[in-house]
Amino acid sequence: MVLLALCLSLAGCLSTSRATAVALDDRQPAYVSEGCQSAIRSTSVHEDLYIGRMIASPLLLIATAGAAAPLVIGGNVALDAADRVDASTMSEACGGPGKTNGEIAADVATNAALGAATGAALDGVAGGGEGIASRLSRFLFGGATSSGAR
Repeated sequence: MVLLALCLSLAGCLSTSRATAVALDDRQPAYVSEGCQSAIRSTSVHEDLYIGRMIASPLLLIATAGAAAPLVIGGNVALDAADRVDASTMSEACGGPGKTNGEIAADVATNAALGAATGAALDGVAGGGEGIASRLSRFLFGGATSSGAR
């Protein structure tokens, strides 16, 4: 039952590449080009990685009691950046607009910050704000610790 709920919840999640492929304008002349079609076909790699990291990241953090947080965050940032670069390249190959490296970097940084902030908020709701996400958020973005924190 839990596995079914997890599968259904992940079914609505899309990688940036997949979301870009879905949003492409198929009336563009470049849409039928081999470069565009090849880029569209390659989105399954990013989709598999996206779903895999949504499952693996929390499991790694729990299994290591947060010790793997830098590795998990770094890996997720790298995979997110690669996904966004490929999505931009696909958009250009299919006749759409691409993103600059600066725009991609800003999107990746925003996602990382939102992920840390969301995790910290969930920790706060779950038990006083001393969970791994709260500590990581304070480490990355500053802020006071409570009297119980080390």
